[in-house]
Amino acid sequence: MNLPCPTEAEEGKLLVAYLRTRNFRFTHIPNETGHSDEAKRRAIRMKQQGTSKGFPDYIVLLPSIDALLAIELKRHHGSAITQEQKDWITAFCEISHCEGIIAKGAKDAIDFIENLLQNAKPIQKKNVDSQPF
Repeated sequence: MNLPCPTEAEEGKLLVAYLRTRNFRFTHIPNETGHSDEAKRRAIRMKQQGTSKGFPDYIVLLPSIDALLAIELKRHHGSAITQEQKDWITAFCEISHCEGIIAKGAKDAIDFIENLLQNAKPIQKKNVDSQPF
């Protein structure tokens, strides 16, 4: 018996539940617009305001290892990866203290995060109060 492949939205809910359980600071970048006339107008406004095609779905802060993680979340099967998505993940990976992944499902993203946390050297926490703002 073949079970249906979870949608990207369903995978996203699983990832968000994990991130919240671990108390990570994160955000989802809502680049999805849709195909209705209103969605097309929204896409134009978003582009005018600086939205970039292919930008990763999630940005996660991992302060215990002094890292920022960009996650492009896909379904296990049936999701295409665009060149823009590959380019953004590559760009994140080229920056010190940044990691990026195109994850095939929430489990792939979670396993990646856990691997990062287990294999990283602990860092000394910075005192925010001493930072010049």
